[in-house]
Amino acid sequence: MKEKSLMNLDSQQKTGMSSRLKYLREKLSQIPHKPGVYLHKNEFGEILYVGKAKDLVNRLKSYFYGIENHSPKTKALVLKIYDFEIIITENEYESLLLENNLIKHNKPNYNILLRDDKTYPYIKIDIQEEWPKVTVVRKRKKDGSLYFGPYTLTGQVIQLMNLINRFFPLVKCTPTVFKTVTRPCNYYDIKKCLGPCKLTVDKKEYESHLNNVIAILNGKSKDILTKIKKEMLLSADALNFEKAAMLRDQLKAVSQLTENQSVTLSEEIDIDILGSYWSKDIAAFYVAQIRSGKVIGGDSYIIRHITEEPSEDGKYDNTQDEMQRIYSAFVCQYYSQKNVPENIIFSNAENVINSENFLMIEKYLNEKFGKNENNSKKILHLNKNIFTKSLKSKDKILPKKIENLVLHANKNAENKYSEHIKMEEVSNNLLMALKEFLKLSTIPLIIECFDISTFQGSETVASQVVFKNGKPSKSSYRKYIIKSVIGQDDFASLREVIRRRFKDRNNIQIPNVLLIDGGTPQIREVGWMLKGLGLEHINFLGLAKSRNEKNFKSAIVTASEERIVIPARGVNGELLPDVPPETRILQQGSAEFKLLTQIRDEAHRFAITFHRQRRDKNSLKSILYEIKGLGAKRKKKLLETYPNLKDIIHLNLKEISDTTKIPLNVIQQIVEKLKS
Repeated sequence: MKEKSLMNLDSQQKTGMSSRLKYLREKLSQIPHKPGVYLHKNEFGEILYVGKAKDLVNRLKSYFYGIENHSPKTKALVLKIYDFEIIITENEYESLLLENNLIKHNKPNYNILLRDDKTYPYIKIDIQEEWPKVTVVRKRKKDGSLYFGPYTLTGQVIQLMNLINRFFPLVKCTPTVFKTVTRPCNYYDIKKCLGPCKLTVDKKEYESHLNNVIAILNGKSKDILTKIKKEMLLSADALNFEKAAMLRDQLKAVSQLTENQSVTLSEEIDIDILGSYWSKDIAAFYVAQIRSGKVIGGDSYIIRHITEEPSEDGKYDNTQDEMQRIYSAFVCQYYSQKNVPENIIFSNAENVINSENFLMIEKYLNEKFGKNENNSKKILHLNKNIFTKSLKSKDKILPKKIENLVLHANKNAENKYSEHIKMEEVSNNLLMALKEFLKLSTIPLIIECFDISTFQGSETVASQVVFKNGKPSKSSYRKYIIKSVIGQDDFASLREVIRRRFKDRNNIQIPNVLLIDGGTPQIREVGWMLKGLGLEHINFLGLAKSRNEKNFKSAIVTASEERIVIPARGVNGELLPDVPPETRILQQGSAEFKLLTQIRDEAHRFAITFHRQRRDKNSLKSILYEIKGLGAKRKKKLLETYPNLKDIIHLNLKEISDTTKIPLNVIQQIVEKLKS
């Protein structure tokens, strides 16, 4: 159903909406006046929106009565509500926790979500290993390891890892290499590893270096400087000059890291400062992180408030309530995946969050921090003036520094907002240009593109990339392994992908534009497939690549222009696959050229990457089938011992044979094959 105001619905829609409201109001009459959570659902039973309420009846009544007074955003949501569910809780605080969990699990389109396509790096230490090492990972798992981050600034991770790898002699090799090497590697020779793989190493010495690294990652640089200096002097007194020199280098590196911090406070305090910037449709947040009195980084987020909760008291302007809802949702979602520091300053919170909600959020964060009401030391969620007074510091400049940090956080939030608006403007210009070029009735907010990748008919795969609002939506990307096609047949592969993508046509999101990497033949095939599926209303087109002209006598390399291929349609919009499609030239450098070629190239990159991964994986496996004397059991044992088969090229063959119980001559055959 199209999003319209209720006043503009045709008679059939009015009848449908009227009967739906009658059903929802009857259902509403049966629920109790209790706190809880409500879940709005669409016609397919999918959750549209999750909200909490102090009184479920009053909150839900505000949706289904007085609709003519709703804001356009609320009307757009109500038009899609076909049903709702409620979950009753003991109190409003429990409803806050439940709402947060349900939003995180279901990710409804109309809720405020801290969405981010980027995966920021973490620094991981697996303390369950006998000799733990420090690595950089992109995903945080519940595996008992220590994780630090995520680091939004890549340079910060590089700086920390360079310091750790260069000055702290911890293990750096993979578990497989660690178990199978015959001698310590080059890292031992250059004094960057103690060599526990083959040498007897003092466990306490290794743990001391590891604990220093953990303290640095926790921002406790000052304590570590004192500790390292003491150890260095003791080593020098004991005439252990080699160790003293290593500690001296560590001391110098950590000191330099500490000096590089942009702001240092006189008090060793842990604070998060929440800055914000607001507009009618967008809220920008910036969280400045201070640990042990030093600024160590910050996170920025953009939140679109695409819906509004109607006011329970009939007010039309409920801006203050909306700001409070967004601020509360942001705080709860942000700290559901972050460590809560001892102190948090809500910049301008007293102007946004009322005392009742403030206490609920404070309770939530205290529980996340691991403190209860009986503890004397509690997290502070205060404005900057109350916070600085609570420190009782002798440093008279400290309040001014805190105030500057608050201004800095708010300014960063404003900068994030401005950056987002500029990017949105660029994307909107591209989309508007494409709309005009293709003569579409609406702006193409969702564009999907498909590409086929194969090599002589083997390992044929397809990619599906999705651009939303002119930007890649990587969480929506899909990979397809072509199953029904034997040999090289791009047309049959394309038919299979389109059939699989749109097989459940009643329960899928239809893109505004479907882009195919190809020309007239591909467009004809897709046209027949969509017509057969009953989806001929979908806007689709082909993008034919430019081709170099084969004229070897000419000193100038000339190429044809990029062009789009648009299927022929009848008077009523029906597809005519038999009729030659229309071809239009894409002017190089134009907005539509930039957008369409970017989407096509991304689909090509994604398909090629997936194809190479499958081909490389199967190539390694196929090598094993060619080796005489390597049966199923030996093959299984080899792959279990060395998951990355290429590792064995650099290992001692005799040790591989002893470990796997595979004859030495067979191991030699495998290595020779791998090298070739």
